[in-house]
This record gives sequence, C-alpha cells and structure tokens, in this order.
Amino acid sequence: MATSPPTSAFFGPILLAQQFDATLEFYRTALGLPFTGSSPYARCTSPKSTLAIADGRWWARVNGSENPVQGASSVSDVVVPVEVEDVDAASERLMAAGIKFLSVPTTRAPLGIRNVFLRDPDGRSVMLLAATDRGG
Repeated sequence: MATSPPTSAFFGPILLAQQFDATLEFYRTALGLPFTGSSPYARCTSPKSTLAIADGRWWARVNGSENPVQGASSVSDVVVPVEVEDVDAASERLMAAGIKFLSVPTTRAPLGIRNVFLRDPDGRSVMLLAATDRGG
C-alpha cells in the first residue's frame, strides 16, 4: 500500500546575522521591509514570502552548537531577492545613503525583470528587482 508524503509548509529562510542590529536596520530601514521583532530574532512576512533574521550567536546557543552555521555554505552562496517598485529610484536612494553596489541596474529581458545587486551588512548578496515587460 502506497503511503502519502507528509504535509509540510515552507516557513522561509532565516538569515543568521553576525551583525544583527546592522543587518536588521539595513533590511528594515534602508530597504523598507516591514520587520517585526528585535534582537535576537525578527521576522518579515509579506503576501509573497517570509524572511527572518536571527542573531548568529543566539542561534548557535539555542541549537546547542559552537558554530552559528553548520556545513560548507557561505554568505556568498545566498541571494536575497527584494521586489521594489522602481529599481533605479531605489538604487539612487541607497547609493545616496552610502550603500555599496555590486552592479548597475540592468534589464534582464528574458526574465522580465530589471535588477541590481548589493550587499547587506553581513556580506550577503541582495538583488533588488522589479517586473518589466518581457520584451524589453
């Protein structure tokens, strides 16, 4: 007799932050995401997804580990996509605030988006994106 797979629900990623306050401030203030909570854990829930930030030292302590993260992945293996209304306007605002960018705003016609890449305070790649007409 075949068994059904268990029912699961995707919670969303948790960013383990070495610089919790700076990371939360970046996502909450610079990017304007509606995070609730404060150290050691904050959460942003939107109609499209959920993202959480946890203090890496706290995470290690509550999970019984000396290291905040196990495994071989690094912050460079992660891209945090953030949808904005206008990539160019968001880029100009963030550049004026001193945020360093990895690229210039670019239209990716095959994907139907315009995007730009930057880094958060812990070094993770953040992609700001907005939908465009697929033709250009």
